[in-house]
Amino acid sequence: MLANILEILGRKESLSMAQLAHEVGYSVRETESALEQMEHMGYISRELFGQGCSANCDADRCSGHCEGCGFVSSETFSVWALSERGQTLLNSKTK
Repeated sequence: MLANILEILGRKESLSMAQLAHEVGYSVRETESALEQMEHMGYISRELFGQGCSANCDADRCSGHCEGCGFVSSETFSVWALSERGQTLLNSKTK
């Protein structure tokens, strides 16, 4: 399952969690768990997009923990991307 997820993320397509789960043949919950495990192992990283910070926030990308930040928008979405370690592993499997 983990290798399949690496291959899918390596395609750099925009998929919903349900679509990714369908492609790997597992439930959304199982897929989310696998993604979290892969993030912990350093193969992928999660990036949050869609949060806008107020002008008082000096962070380049707000983590959502800024005290008194005052988000412009609270709607976010996650994007999973291969880390350098994940790309190296994927490349070694495709050779």
